[in-house]
Amino acid sequence: MTRVSSLLFAFFATSLTLAAPPPPVYKGMIVSCQTWGIEWQTPEMAATLDELKSLGVNSIAIHPYAQIGEDGHVSGGRRSGASTTHITTPLHWAHERGMSAMVIPHIAYWGTKFSWRGEINFVTREEWDRFFSDYEAWIVQMATLAESEHAEIFCVGLEFTYPQKYDERWRKIIAAVRAVYHGKVTYGANWNEYTNVKFWDTLDYIGVLAYFPLTKTTDPGTSEISTAWEKRCAELEKFSKQNGKQFLFVEIGYNESARAAAEPWGFQTGGEHCTEIQQRCLEVALDLPARHPFLAGMFWWKWFPEIPHHHEENYRLQTPAIKALIAKHWK
Repeated sequence: MTRVSSLLFAFFATSLTLAAPPPPVYKGMIVSCQTWGIEWQTPEMAATLDELKSLGVNSIAIHPYAQIGEDGHVSGGRRSGASTTHITTPLHWAHERGMSAMVIPHIAYWGTKFSWRGEINFVTREEWDRFFSDYEAWIVQMATLAESEHAEIFCVGLEFTYPQKYDERWRKIIAAVRAVYHGKVTYGANWNEYTNVKFWDTLDYIGVLAYFPLTKTTDPGTSEISTAWEKRCAELEKFSKQNGKQFLFVEIGYNESARAAAEPWGFQTGGEHCTEIQQRCLEVALDLPARHPFLAGMFWWKWFPEIPHHHEENYRLQTPAIKALIAKHWK
């Protein structure tokens, strides 16, 4: 063995024995859409990624859609055979900018009797079989696209209050995803249901939609919100240690509402001190990963590319004050 080859052997042997670096803290933003995602491949999306990076955001997430039917049928995307470049392009652009990416496929329930994903439920065995068969086929397709652009995280589902009870079905889905995708895999349980999920052992992160109620006080101050979060984090940390996995807030958000701390999931906006309460909730939550190592990071709901005819929606974060807060804590 030559001296050069000996040195190379020693280098690689040493590298193999080094401990793996700690997982990154995901300072994430969910970039949403007002269509089926066409805006994710527009110049406005590229500008959005540049702006988010300038604020200290190091990861983005997108949520491609499939439509659910009341009979359990799941149809991927707006039309059969549709292009998937609106999914792969933003992942590629994020990596070009040194940002990581997560794909969170969403089930579109509008036009059905279901008012949100937590209501998706079926009666007959045939409906359940149809749902899980269609869903697995679609979710594996999404995982394959995530793999093609080396997305760092893939979320296999979220808010499925009734479907998530079928443990073996989800284990099969997760195994099928892992057969085509080699990044981190998680699932997004609703804030009050994460202890009910039985398949965390098959996943890399305990994913949760972190709309935890904090305080019912009118006009709560920053210290009160912080105290409420510390109490909640003690519960999450205990569960994290029991399962040997970090938590990941696959979604967190606060509306501009006087009820933001009491009911973070609420869509109603306005009320006395609504702007200040929203900003206090944001400021406390932005620093949680820095104080709590059990938390791998968070993805905020939500941000939009500023395309023509874009209209404002709930959970709006694109204000000068909130941008300054994000930069203050994350940049």
